[in-house]
Order: sequence, then C-alpha cells, then structure tokens
Amino acid sequence: MIRVQSVVLPLLRAALPGVEVVSWVHDVDYRTLPMISVRRAGGTRNPNAPTLHSLPMVELTAVSADGLVEAEELYDDALDVLFAAHRAQTIVTGVGYIQSLTESQGPTEAPSPPDTWAVAGTIRAGIKPERVG
Repeated sequence: MIRVQSVVLPLLRAALPGVEVVSWVHDVDYRTLPMISVRRAGGTRNPNAPTLHSLPMVELTAVSADGLVEAEELYDDALDVLFAAHRAQTIVTGVGYIQSLTESQGPTEAPSPPDTWAVAGTIRAGIKPERVG
C-alpha cells in the first residue's frame, strides 16, 4: 500500500521552493518557516482493490511567521498544487499519483507556537500506484 505522503510530499516540495514540507513536525528549535505539514488522519481502502487503492484523509497544515493571511495563502497554494497534480494525473515516479481529490474541511485557524500562525484543513486523496506496462 502506498503512503499518501509518498505522493503528496514530492509534489509539494517541487512546486513550493523555500517552504519546508514535512510529514513529521520537528522540535520548535529545528523548524524552518514557512512550513507545510502533511499528516494522515484516517481514511479507508477501496473494498474492491484493498491492496492497490486507498482513500486516505489527510490533514494539511500551513504555518507562517509572517501572519495569518500568509498562512492561509500558503494553505491555498499547497492545495492548488495538489488539485493541479490531480487534474494532470501527475505521476511521482516509482510511487503513484492522486486519482481523486476532495477538500473535506477548508482552512481553519490552528494552534501554533508563539509568533507563528497556522491554518489546517482536511482533504481526501485517492492514491493509486504508478501504472506499469
């Protein structure tokens, strides 16, 4: 089964230079901002192809040291990247692609360390393996 982060992280890193894109948030002393965090927050497997296709729920968090508006814009930029990759069926070589994408909950202000701002939302991303042959 493909980890959703194996597809989403490379897409975001390629499209958002200068943004730290992680699946595990580092200790506050080692963080670089701005930052996007991608964390699986549930989801299911396709009952007809449970070893090939999953429908994970993903929490997407954007953190900025510049302000709430900048955090919201970063979230929107990240989501735009994922929707573009879905529309184009962009393949992460050797891994897979986003077969379907739905925003379940839009950006909402989230807790963050002092002097930073964060927004988080959830998406459901259908992930399929790279087609071979």
